[in-house]
Amino acid sequence: MKKITIIVTVPVVLETWFKGQPNFLSKHYEVEIITSPSKTVESIQKYENVSIKTFDFNRQIDPFKDIKVLIQLFLYLKNSKPDIVYTLTPKAGLLGMISAWMAKVPIRVHNIVGLPHLEANGMRKFILTTTEKLTYIFATKLYCNSLNLKQVIQSMTKKEVDVIANGSVNGVDTNYFLDTLNDDTKKKVLDTLNINEKDFVVTFVGRIVNDKGINELVEVFTELSLKYQNIKLLLIGDYKDELDSISAKSMQLIDKNDSIIYLEFQEDIRKYLAITNLFVLPSYREGLPNVLIEAGSYGIPLIATNINGCNEIIEDNINGMLVEKKNKQELKNAIEKFLIDKEYYEFIKKNVRESIIERYDQKFFWKELLKEFKSLESAK
Repeated sequence: MKKITIIVTVPVVLETWFKGQPNFLSKHYEVEIITSPSKTVESIQKYENVSIKTFDFNRQIDPFKDIKVLIQLFLYLKNSKPDIVYTLTPKAGLLGMISAWMAKVPIRVHNIVGLPHLEANGMRKFILTTTEKLTYIFATKLYCNSLNLKQVIQSMTKKEVDVIANGSVNGVDTNYFLDTLNDDTKKKVLDTLNINEKDFVVTFVGRIVNDKGINELVEVFTELSLKYQNIKLLLIGDYKDELDSISAKSMQLIDKNDSIIYLEFQEDIRKYLAITNLFVLPSYREGLPNVLIEAGSYGIPLIATNINGCNEIIEDNINGMLVEKKNKQELKNAIEKFLIDKEYYEFIKKNVRESIIERYDQKFFWKELLKEFKSLESAK
């Protein structure tokens, strides 16, 4: 059985949008994961039924530490001799592709899930752009998770860039992300959050950082909460120790506004999706955001910025609404329309889940992914 080594920078990726894929691949390959140390590694290993090796990756730019990890990866891959190295996320891609090339791994696959340099400036933009291009040079095959993102990436490399299925890096388990909670259970969830059953719950899930549009979302919501007493904002995700922190003003508004409920990262968000009326992702940049697909699978109307990825998942005024990024007025108007226009809300709601199942069902994605790997093998 041929061997695949999957490299991701942080274990949270394996707990969320990549969950289940290593387990699926393990039925066809010997699979090993390389990621950073974490208290969750053991549980991930049991769930995925694969072995996990840890290296001390660092999400920040740290040349000395990165070189150390690069050498460690090279030595490890040279000894373990995988047939395929498969990387996701920028840092894992850069170090994984270079070390795999050094170790003479025959098939080196990098899946691009977003381009951080698109919202960077100055020297940081130069460094991020350069590292992306370096990653592409050392890969033998490039994929990306968005049809629109493909066009941007193709301008940065002469290598062909492909999209698996209709995009995403893992699809979505539409049976797992299905609203099956009864009213009593939902009431208990609402009670724990101090939310009334008649409240209109707007939810965001993701890193609480600047380039996710959190500053705009919090400011817009604060204005709306003064006008509508029955609206709540549920923010789920971590923002401590992040590189792209939100403004001090936004932090104060989150702390002071009783209508804003903040929860740290949750491994399982389904009970919170079950009490959500509207899902919002006002991000500045994305690949193809799994969280939108998951919320859509729950049948929740969607609002997101009209950017790569989001505008593939959302069919404007069919299963959600697209707004211009960083445009607070458009974001405010969109949330307000869903809040007050009941006929429009119900029209969008009845379309959402089916639109996701048709394009992003996980089993379909996994079959297409396996076809791609087998094709790469046969081409060697």
